[in-house]
Amino acid sequence: MGTKAKGRKQINKLLLRSKEQALPLCILRDSGGLRTEFGVVLDLSEEWVLLAELREGVMRDGYVAFQTSQIKQANVSDTFIDFVRDNNPWPPHTPVLTADLRDPERLIRAAVKTAGVVSLYRENRHPDQLLIGIPVKGGKKRLWLFTIDKHGRWESFLDRFRLRDITRIGFGGDYERAVATTAGPMPERVPEKDDRGKKV
Repeated sequence: MGTKAKGRKQINKLLLRSKEQALPLCILRDSGGLRTEFGVVLDLSEEWVLLAELREGVMRDGYVAFQTSQIKQANVSDTFIDFVRDNNPWPPHTPVLTADLRDPERLIRAAVKTAGVVSLYRENRHPDQLLIGIPVKGGKKRLWLFTIDKHGRWESFLDRFRLRDITRIGFGGDYERAVATTAGPMPERVPEKDDRGKKV
């Protein structure tokens, strides 16, 4: 490992350096427990950071965004740097989306336009839950997601999210592509009620 950053100012400087120099980072974040992310910073704001994800620090695997405030430590992940550069499209580019990283709802919709489906996490409330799907309605505070179940089938209800509960957004990765391909196109008839039976 190379440079290590712990304080907020040090972390922000390293994030900017990653964006400018396409430096792979290992990021330790705290959201319902300590979690590790590998990737190159593509964009950041005071609220969110967007990474080109590197699976196990080695292979490109879509994109991930999470709250900047979750970051507790960041290191330059240069152990496999030559392999990473030689075996991946490099440097990684920002996906074709126009997203305001201050607004998770806009980021989610832009991610769906880019990748078809999106993965959403609420790690502080549901640490082990991952939901994949397409948003069908949103607002300033809430989002309704038409989800795909673990068997690759579209659900018969909508999941309702409070935007402030969303801690991580993923899209364009191998797992999202596999789930979306297995489920097929979103049904034309979208459920009219969420999992609490409320109309949307």
